[in-house]
Amino acid sequence: MLWKISDLVRYASDASPYRFLPRVVLVPEDLDDISAILSYAHGKGREVVFRAAGTSLNGQAQGEDILVDVRRHWTGIEVLDDGARARIRPGTTVLRANTTLARYGRLLGPDPASAIACTVGGVVANNASGMTAGTTRNSYRTLASLTFVLPSGTVVDTADPAADEELVRAEPKLCAGLLALKAEIEADEELTARIRAKYAIKNTNGYRLDAFLDGATPVQILRGLMVGSEGTFGFISETVFDTLPLDRRVTSALLFFPSLTAAAAAVPRFNEAGAIAVEVMDGNTLRASVSVKGVPADWAALPRETAALLVEFRAPDEAGQEAFEEAAAEVMRGLDLVVPAASVTNAFTRDAGTIAGYWKARKAFVTAVGGSRPSGTTLITEDFAVPRTGWPTPARHCWSSSRATASTPPWPVTRPTAICTSCSPSTRRSPPMSSGTTRSCRSSAPSSWTVSTGR
Repeated sequence: MLWKISDLVRYASDASPYRFLPRVVLVPEDLDDISAILSYAHGKGREVVFRAAGTSLNGQAQGEDILVDVRRHWTGIEVLDDGARARIRPGTTVLRANTTLARYGRLLGPDPASAIACTVGGVVANNASGMTAGTTRNSYRTLASLTFVLPSGTVVDTADPAADEELVRAEPKLCAGLLALKAEIEADEELTARIRAKYAIKNTNGYRLDAFLDGATPVQILRGLMVGSEGTFGFISETVFDTLPLDRRVTSALLFFPSLTAAAAAVPRFNEAGAIAVEVMDGNTLRASVSVKGVPADWAALPRETAALLVEFRAPDEAGQEAFEEAAAEVMRGLDLVVPAASVTNAFTRDAGTIAGYWKARKAFVTAVGGSRPSGTTLITEDFAVPRTGWPTPARHCWSSSRATASTPPWPVTRPTAICTSCSPSTRRSPPMSSGTTRSCRSSAPSSWTVSTGR
């Protein structure tokens, strides 16, 4: 237990612009500790927030009551079925998990930009998916099973054949309520169709209501609801993932276009050619990226109207890579590309160092844009999703808004979704550490944009 003010202040901030001072920080060692904490909080009406890496950009790892640190005693990965599955504890970083799985030619589906620091528990709890996971490779789709602790202290292992029987015995009202909600949703055809449509694209807004459609039993429903629940339903103590093949043959290109509209027109063509990722970045994002070591210095002079696509193909072997490269060359023949700087090549490459440089610039854009914000402002980052074929329209509107307010607009586009990430400098300074602080902020029009499209 940590209660000294010096300890509490260390936990008052995460990667978001907010600061909240917890009353106490607890460092549990095992499931018994977690169960006791939740049972106590449930009985006393106390609030509990779980924290691992603290890489959240929107304050999910902060709280003003009981903060539970699960980094110290909750790491580890066990490779199963020769790499086809992996049992991973919540404090394990995504990078560590993928490094272990790489020996078996496998990797996790979720691909967050902060993989070097963020943990698997946070990825599942926030349904963080990153730039290539889309709607088919995210946590919801690739989790085989979960072990979690409910607020009452009840432990549920969804892989246990007797899990539903035990849950009904321990939590009868919860089970009855879940099945009643399932029946209510399924009886409403319009609501059912709306839920399916919302989750056909990326959607991390609220609880995953499609869990009521996909799960047949209370345990199956809870397994789905836990993904993206941000710790509000309980603590995820262990995950078992179905892993994916690690396609080692990679071909990438950074292609420059005269405008965002021109770049947008090329996105579906590369998706159809089989690209696993198509990242759209506007000129302001590219210019801000020059602060990242290794990014060409001449990007600093790129025209405001410039946009670029970071396109990547991955294949398991030489034949597959050559087929993708031929498809990419066919798309390239119809593109209107520009060379706004001497460092621009507009060519696909297999060179690992060059490709790593492209992704380093892409993954560092939030840091780069944040570093260039006006003094006294705070960076606010948000995502919104639209069907991939429809994203150019909101892109144009947001671009127009940014020009009208003289702010400086990055964009990821994830098949079949366009995930638009906006970064805005807020005119409100970071709030003081106070129990009365609210999370509302006034912000200007988005200053930077990225769009991700992939599988």
